[in-house]
Amino acid sequence: MVGGPHGDFFIFMNKIKFSSPSGLSFSSAPMHYDFDAAIVVGVCRSGKTTLCNLLATCKNVENADEPWTAKIIPLLTGLGLIGEKEGKQIFMSFITELMNDMILLRRANFRPGDLSSIWLQKNHIEIINRLTALKTREDVKIFKDKNSPLLLLNLTEVMPFLDFFFEAVGDVSMIHVVRNGRDVAYDALGKRWFSDQQLSKPRKALPYIKYQHNDLILHLPWWVSPGDEDLFLSYSEYDRCIYYWCQNIQSTLLNLNLSSNNSKFMTVHYEDIMSKSRETFYNVAAFLKIKPTPLSEIALADLNERSKIELNNMEVHDRKLKTRYKMMSEQLNNII
Repeated sequence: MVGGPHGDFFIFMNKIKFSSPSGLSFSSAPMHYDFDAAIVVGVCRSGKTTLCNLLATCKNVENADEPWTAKIIPLLTGLGLIGEKEGKQIFMSFITELMNDMILLRRANFRPGDLSSIWLQKNHIEIINRLTALKTREDVKIFKDKNSPLLLLNLTEVMPFLDFFFEAVGDVSMIHVVRNGRDVAYDALGKRWFSDQQLSKPRKALPYIKYQHNDLILHLPWWVSPGDEDLFLSYSEYDRCIYYWCQNIQSTLLNLNLSSNNSKFMTVHYEDIMSKSRETFYNVAAFLKIKPTPLSEIALADLNERSKIELNNMEVHDRKLKTRYKMMSEQLNNII
């Protein structure tokens, strides 16, 4: 017992014990999952954001543009860094909290110059009304009951883990956006994501493979297969982008076989989004059972004005990678 005038107080300052991990769960998430959800998936630079920005103009669509947490949870679960049960529960908990913030416009992009700006996706009167009238979780619940909103998630590089979403969320709709691999690689090359500089000091907060190459410690992307590290580093920067596409498309092909008979799964071509914008948009909207608004027509007109597909004359240098790319492209075209 601690002496002094405060001795009795310090008796109660022992370390508090908490429940064991086996006794804990995110049990509240299913109670609050009272909305529809759709996930748009595909590789980087495949046209997901362009499609989501169009769909976000539909009535009662809450467009979550690449939320990092919604991507990282299935990624860490699929890679075994989080338990499968816990990962699914955390994901469900996150999207219920995310929907609450989306409806309150806490996650909205108010930058007027951005293509994903809330001002391009929702009526100004609705924005002001939601900013001023919706304040509490009870307000959000009333809003959901009245409007039946759809949470739209734009997620990149989750194709190896599609089963995660169908098992975690259940009645979720999924749209897979595909694009010619050489064009994806050309755009990715412009971003310099797989340059030597980025491999030395990557900007993205993702899992990496720490790999010693000569006297350097490099951070290779998580999707580089074991045994391919030196091969990946030997590629030209453009070939690394082609390898990225091939790795993701191989997972895509495996999962498309599992999802082809799923009525909640749809594949959309980037080239159709750009060249047949109206038809593609209305087909996807019908699939999701969402209603276009006058803002949808403005967005379609804007897309038609700026839609230019830049020609890519670059060639794959590595012979085996070139053969693999050709095979992946042919198989993808045969399935979809």
